[in-house]
Parts: sequence; C-alpha cells; structure tokens
Amino acid sequence: MEWLETIKVRGGASGYQGADTELLKQLDAGIKIPGLIKVSIYANVSLPNDLMITLVWSKETPQARGSDIAHSLERELKQYGLVDHSVWIEKTAE
Repeated sequence: MEWLETIKVRGGASGYQGADTELLKQLDAGIKIPGLIKVSIYANVSLPNDLMITLVWSKETPQARGSDIAHSLERELKQYGLVDHSVWIEKTAE
C-alpha cells in the first residue's frame, strides 16, 4: 500500500529566506529509509514563504501519527512558521 505524508509550512519568521534551499540540499543528499519512495518540496505560487513537503511511502501499514522523519522535519520547521503535518492514503473504488 502506498501512503503519503504532507508537511505544510506557513513561513513567517525572520531568517526564513533560503531555508527551503538548505532543506532541499539536505533532502537531496539522501534520506535512505526503507519504504520511502520519494521526497518532494513545493512552494506556494502566491505565497513564496509557504512550503509543502511530501513523503511518499510504500509500506503495508501507514503510521496514523506519521513517520519519525516527518516528525523530525516538523520540529525543525516550526522555527520558521506554522506547521501542519498529516497522513493520507489513496481511496480506491472496491
């Protein structure tokens, strides 16, 4: 089963500029976690300080409260603004 985590950051703190670039470098350097398929970072077109990070997983059972790496990112990003973290599974017609 594939599942998705989103971490949205509403940037507002001073010193935020460039944080997304640094984060991209760190994530591109390689997060090697079993079951983690893809990590992406998106910027809001209208509000450039707003970011969304997605983590796509391929594990049988999604963790209802999210992964450890998402919680680490969430803690780190709270210094830059408001953070919202959620876990999603794909709905299929059965």
